[in-house]
Amino acid sequence: MAKTENANLAEHRRVLKYENGKVYFSAKAERKLFFVLTLAMLLYGALAKLGIV
Repeated sequence: MAKTENANLAEHRRVLKYENGKVYFSAKAERKLFFVLTLAMLLYGALAKLGIV
């Protein structure tokens, strides 16, 4: 029974899950991903405004 509980915990801790041709993110991973993408867009916008990009 302990092995089943450990398997369930490992399943819940997964950041990415690939199933039926789709990739699923955990909520925490999704927040981190979009935060990083937001920072990248902010940086790109600032560099574009300065004429560097």
